[in-house]
Amino acid sequence: MERLPPFGRPIFQAVGPTIETYGPFLLARESEIRSTRREEYSFGPHERQKLDVYFPPEDAAQNQKNCPQKVLVFVHGGGFIFNSKRNDEHSGGLTYGNVAHFFATRFGYTVVVINYRRFDHGAVYPSGGEDVAAVVRWIAEELPSRHAGYEAGTDIFLLGNSAGGVHTTTYALEPALAEARDPFTIEDTKRGNRTGALLRGLVTLGMPAHYKDMDAGPIKEPLEALIAYYGDDYYSRTPMGLVKAAKQRGTPYLVLTSELDPDDVLQPTQDFVGAWPWKDLLKVEVLPGHNHISPALALSTGLEKDEEWGVKLVAWCDSCVKE
Repeated sequence: MERLPPFGRPIFQAVGPTIETYGPFLLARESEIRSTRREEYSFGPHERQKLDVYFPPEDAAQNQKNCPQKVLVFVHGGGFIFNSKRNDEHSGGLTYGNVAHFFATRFGYTVVVINYRRFDHGAVYPSGGEDVAAVVRWIAEELPSRHAGYEAGTDIFLLGNSAGGVHTTTYALEPALAEARDPFTIEDTKRGNRTGALLRGLVTLGMPAHYKDMDAGPIKEPLEALIAYYGDDYYSRTPMGLVKAAKQRGTPYLVLTSELDPDDVLQPTQDFVGAWPWKDLLKVEVLPGHNHISPALALSTGLEKDEEWGVKLVAWCDSCVKE
């Protein structure tokens, strides 16, 4: 991580050098990362509605037999217009299989890495949240029917990175998605959840909670792009707008930012945390030494300090299950 500060805070200034920094470490472990079993499925009719399921080693799965299986859903970032669940453009195509490998092999999680409809596919709010909702339902209904070992249910955690965090929060807080969300919440299980799946916690990593004063970056017309997705009243549909209007008590929420995140991520995060109404459900952490791009790339590199955030994330997930 000591190489990261000179790359600066702006996302599109840091992205290239950060990829170049971690790429060799990932490639050195390529065979190990690729050894994690992966299967691809569709969760909807659109070409982007696909997911990869990465399975834990058989011994880890056997140890959890007759217990709910822990499932981590990773929702990638990319400024709403870039990126995919497997990125062949750098690091030998190991991202984001490296994220899945880390949590599957070290901690016995089943990891689901998803695509979602982007701006360039004509996505219109709340399509990002709808895609996350469809994935959760797919895990609840399809995973147990396709694979043994999930009959006792699933404890689901959502990890949304950057724009993926926006879509995860849309799923969590948008009132129009309550009907899709409620069957999997802790509160609903008290009324009898028949699916066996339970949404245990949500994590956002470097999420832009609103877009005031955001630099244009690669989106030449950022306001126009946002309005095309959100509609004219776009602020009310951002994570900040949703949390201000939230009335239904939600799921435990972990908000992560990186020490070297840009101000247009850090300040909106502070605003979001300040507006969060259920402080007992909220935990906030800053990842020391990381920038906006580095956390996901650092996993499965073998760099202990760089991977530490992933270890702490699992500890938080475990605490959500115990409570």
